[in-house]
Amino acid sequence: MKTITLLTIMLVSICATINAQSVKGKLLLNKKSEAGIELTSSSAVQLFKEFKTGKYQLQFMYDGEGLSKNKHEEEVVFFSFATVVKKDGKIIQKMMRQQPIPYFPGDMLLPAEAFDFIGILASSNDTKSSKSRNTGIMSAGRYTVELSVAPLGVRGNIEPVVFDFVVKE
Repeated sequence: MKTITLLTIMLVSICATINAQSVKGKLLLNKKSEAGIELTSSSAVQLFKEFKTGKYQLQFMYDGEGLSKNKHEEEVVFFSFATVVKKDGKIIQKMMRQQPIPYFPGDMLLPAEAFDFIGILASSNDTKSSKSRNTGIMSAGRYTVELSVAPLGVRGNIEPVVFDFVVKE
């Protein structure tokens, strides 16, 4: 009797594992999970432009197993997006998107706007000058940006991407 019960429990566990919805993937910046970037100025807007023109590309890829399909026979997973920005090793801001975004499994490029790092960097100038000429200018220091994506309603994880850069006076 013990053998049958143990066998039944193992069979149920195997079936649950097989039917479990899960994802596995990663975020990359120019095909790397960790990268250093070179800035041409201290302007966050210039950095944004470099993302928009393709100098820096955010690539999001994931595969899913056992994903359920919607009424249109599409496998879709919702993801939440998080951004952590550090300056000289100290966190200056963490942000998580309030509204999750749905994605199909596969490989795609993400715009910089999918995350909040440009806005955080643009407002990070610690001089807090009221003069509009300092708008979007980052103060000198070493910045580290970590971007992460978390699946909602399924198991698994997406490896984050981390990049850093130095702003000189």
